[in-house]
Amino acid sequence: MNQADLTANQQTAMLADRYTQRAGAYEALWSPIIRPVGERLISRLPLSSTTRSVVDIGTGAGALLPTIKRAAPSAVIVGVDRSPGMLRLAKDKHSGPLALMDVQNLALPANRFQVAVVAFVLFHLPYPDQCLAEVNRVLQPRGAVGTVTWGSENMAPANAIWDDELQGAGAQILELPAVDNRACCDTAQKMTALLGKAGFVSIKVWSESIEHRWRPDDHFDYQVRSSSRLRLLSLSEKDREACLGRIRLRLSSADGDQYVYRGEVFMATAFKADHPSDNH
Repeated sequence: MNQADLTANQQTAMLADRYTQRAGAYEALWSPIIRPVGERLISRLPLSSTTRSVVDIGTGAGALLPTIKRAAPSAVIVGVDRSPGMLRLAKDKHSGPLALMDVQNLALPANRFQVAVVAFVLFHLPYPDQCLAEVNRVLQPRGAVGTVTWGSENMAPANAIWDDELQGAGAQILELPAVDNRACCDTAQKMTALLGKAGFVSIKVWSESIEHRWRPDDHFDYQVRSSSRLRLLSLSEKDREACLGRIRLRLSSADGDQYVYRGEVFMATAFKADHPSDNH
């Protein structure tokens, strides 16, 4: 089966499975890099001791749930995600409700929540506009939403050594174009338009930068367990070990600058209109 034969829904399910397989590596090695951005977004949302209900859309391993709980200690906080493996990890951090569901079709009642968090989610969706329309539906009038999406990224130069050696070894991977949708939301203008189309008002969008210098061992571990995992598994055991040996040899002379990652994110807050007629 090639990627052209896969429906958007099948690709979404396959991505959820990939996240389940690499949940531990994601939580240990990537989540700490991006979590501070999510925490800053939460600080910009109207969360307080009087907040009663919050939904974390695409909660993943639940990295932001403790921060939301601190900001809204009396609230019922519901985390939803499509990946069972990520939700299993979220249970370790959160005693509240967690639900396995497609964030483009929320099995939640209308006008239920005061605040919604949608951090690092929209670009994984074939239909991000559908997700935001659903978020608008489940928010109460004047409810608030906060989003984070990727802008430009400059991967650590060491990544290129992995790509070069994996390609040379004949490693394969099935791309999932429907869920690699960065272009949907990688500028302030696109995020403003997406939120507006979904019926949100008082939209504010800003950008922030992320810079991270990987520890070489952590970078290698993350490639093996996450970024390059499927490509490595497409090789025979003998070819895989030979490929990893060549990568180790080439990385042995890499300096610290080879491990610097730089990224840009677009963050937004917006509100559901007071009356449905305000949307038009």
